Amino acid sequence: MKKRIVLALCSLFIAAGGIGMASLPHEELPVSEELLAETLEEEPEEIIEEIAEEKICEEGCTLEPGHEGDCVVSEVKEIEVVLKSTSMERDLKVKFVNKATGKVISGADFKMKVTSPSKTTKEYSDHDNDGIIWVKDIDGGSYTVDMVELEGYITAKTLKAEVKKKIEYKVVEIEDEVKSESQVVVSQEDGAYGGAEKDESTSNSAALVDTVEFVESTKKEVTKETTKQKTDAFGQKVYAKLKKDALGQDMYAKVLSESEEFHTYDSNGKCTRCGVTKNTTSSCTHVDANDDDKCDLCEADVPDLHVHSVTGCKCTVCGKEVHEEKNNGVCTVCGKLVDIDSHTSHTEGCNGMCKYCNVLVNSEAHTCTDENGDGTCDTCGTAITSAAESLEPVTGFAFRSFGFLRASSSDRYIKYDTSSAPVYDTSSDPVYETETTYIYTGWQTIDGATYYFDKNGNKVTGQQIIQGISYTFSSDGVRSGTIGIDVSKYQTGINWTKVKNSGINFVMIRCGYRGYGSGVLVEDSMYRSHISGAKAAGLRVGVYFFSQAITEAEAVEEASMAVSLAKKYGISMPIAIDSEYAAGGRGRADGLSKSARTAITKAFCDTVKSAGYTPMVYASKAWFSDHLNVSALSSYRIWVAHYSDKCGYTGTYHIWQNTDKGKVDGVPGYVDMNISSI
Repeated sequence: MKKRIVLALCSLFIAAGGIGMASLPHEELPVSEELLAETLEEEPEEIIEEIAEEKICEEGCTLEPGHEGDCVVSEVKEIEVVLKSTSMERDLKVKFVNKATGKVISGADFKMKVTSPSKTTKEYSDHDNDGIIWVKDIDGGSYTVDMVELEGYITAKTLKAEVKKKIEYKVVEIEDEVKSESQVVVSQEDGAYGGAEKDESTSNSAALVDTVEFVESTKKEVTKETTKQKTDAFGQKVYAKLKKDALGQDMYAKVLSESEEFHTYDSNGKCTRCGVTKNTTSSCTHVDANDDDKCDLCEADVPDLHVHSVTGCKCTVCGKEVHEEKNNGVCTVCGKLVDIDSHTSHTEGCNGMCKYCNVLVNSEAHTCTDENGDGTCDTCGTAITSAAESLEPVTGFAFRSFGFLRASSSDRYIKYDTSSAPVYDTSSDPVYETETTYIYTGWQTIDGATYYFDKNGNKVTGQQIIQGISYTFSSDGVRSGTIGIDVSKYQTGINWTKVKNSGINFVMIRCGYRGYGSGVLVEDSMYRSHISGAKAAGLRVGVYFFSQAITEAEAVEEASMAVSLAKKYGISMPIAIDSEYAAGGRGRADGLSKSARTAITKAFCDTVKSAGYTPMVYASKAWFSDHLNVSALSSYRIWVAHYSDKCGYTGTYHIWQNTDKGKVDGVPGYVDMNISSI
């Protein structure tokens, strides 16, 4: 109806002398008289209303066309097209790409005109409407490609493309061609798992009977004391307590400052404890050995060396205390304690305290007081918690050396450098070194080696079967080889942390496949989830691609897709091509000759290698023998499948897939198991 309306409007304009066509004869009008008459009978409002219907519902609308309701509609917009091309060998693949999405446009009948280096032009059509036109068997050189106008699409700019004369095994841009499984009929494309034809080397293996009980991986820390005495950072043997000074403080090797009575001066008048020089104004005993009329100690002017004039133990000239006769450290003249080190016996005085040094010597005669309110007895230093308690007699002997020198005194002090070496009380208990050990169960990786500990914490040795998998352990319990699994979309619900803790070191993940029916490139629907989870758990990761390439050019594309997907996440294991039958022998590549399949395999591997990754070939033991020339693959890593207790493949291999009946904690159901030497 819409076309009829447009044609009718054109006729009306012509009849009215519009758009410069009034001179055309009636028989040349682009509409019949019947259509014109029919159209003129319609009301103008109806015509406008019909034109206004040239709108479409937004994507996602589920209502029938022509409905009335709340569906939001938008004007029809043309899609802007960009032409992209690749060339492998004497071919030209042109892709019609949506500029907005970056993806190949399917469902449209695109056409293009290709002009060769010799200036001849030929038109090609996208017969299968997949958005790709692949021209083959053409000469190398520079070509130009022009898109033929197509309704609903903004014509792309002219493309200049270079056709290669010889294939190069290098990565090509392929991301815009990759499909998700929601865009294909999976049952007609994915033949990689379960539908592949089996051979004698990969017949279903029976689950092995465990010889060691599986236990969860645990680690318990145990600390014990050794018989070796601990040494500190200064090389000193450590004791439980530090030595106390006259003020009851912990002692350290370096004294920063102290009050006068604690100084010990050397012959030069310098304190051997804190390094201070004698006070020249009050206590310096001048020495003038070189007779230069200056004191050798303080450099004061001493024309006549000073001689003390003592009265009552004090020099009447300089005021310095001069004690000569001492008994038990007490001056026999004035009765003052002047030598603490030689004071060995106490004489009881007031309140049960020694009359000379203020040490508590008779607790029964002692009453604690706390006049200064510091929470300790003013004389013996015992802690007092309340006024009532301070009146009670002391029940035990509390020793605090020389209470009259305690730290609370403002004029008596010793300050230490606490970062210097501590001074230990060697009469206290020695401190011994401790040793931390661990009790393990389950799988453990220690110093790069893998062990399995039974439920009693003992290392497993010899040939053992754990969770249906055969392992070999040395006499020291070290497992030989690294153990891995391979997964695809057919393994779901994986707990990757549990997989890692169960002793698995690596995983090979299927990143995609080429459809065995149409040859379309498809990303594995679980690839992104698998690789993210495995890497987060700390597993080493590699990828593999299920190939159905029938030419070397297609193999380069498959390798390019695998490299692109690996690069997004980063891998530490190889990129492998999976070479086997698809869908029970119905795959598009199943009829390849041995030489053709080998050439395709090499093209895949060389492309992977050129991108900086390690290439690998996966196949069964029988497949390597029957379908590949193994001698031509010696420069690549080999991943062989042979389900047996010993690998029967006689060539060099790097990964051995030894069963499809593995049981791994964290993976529901069975999973393929692999032993790797890389």
